[in-house]
Amino acid sequence: MTETVSVKKLIRSKKGQSLIELTLLFPLMLLLVYGVVEVGQIISTYLTLTHTTREGANLTSRGTPPDTALDAIILAAAPTIRDDNLGQWRIIYSEIVQKPESPCLTPPTGCTYEISDQEIRGNMPELSKLGAVGATVTIPGVDNVIAGQTFKVIEVYYDYGPNVITFIGNNIDKTFYDRTICTKVDGQA
Repeated sequence: MTETVSVKKLIRSKKGQSLIELTLLFPLMLLLVYGVVEVGQIISTYLTLTHTTREGANLTSRGTPPDTALDAIILAAAPTIRDDNLGQWRIIYSEIVQKPESPCLTPPTGCTYEISDQEIRGNMPELSKLGAVGATVTIPGVDNVIAGQTFKVIEVYYDYGPNVITFIGNNIDKTFYDRTICTKVDGQA
């Protein structure tokens, strides 16, 4: 006995349906996995930069020389910040002091501060958002501190580039920036 298979029977057959559905959905699932991995890398990079600025502020607030502090935080931020991607990041240390020629009008408010020193690492072409050496600095909250304080600032720029082709394109700014401002622990310059 031979069975003949009619066209109607073939159309109604459920054999292979799951395989076809999987074939159609697999690219979408792969794209979702890629998105999860990419978002995870972005969050990891941002957290690394945040921890880098905080660690730099922690070291400089305890009196560590700026060169030593910058070398230590660059080493700690590896593999995000490393020697073979110097054009992708910049770390700027700035020291802010009260302007010597303009005394405080009514302490603790009314003091004018300026950048007295800067140390820069990395080749990314970004400038400090505070300004260059000698620039007058306006930072929220600085007006309410005791006269004569010296502030230390660590700024980090990082140009995030995904490891795999991105579907986002150039629609978003991929430059991360973070800054931490502190003063010495003992409150003295």
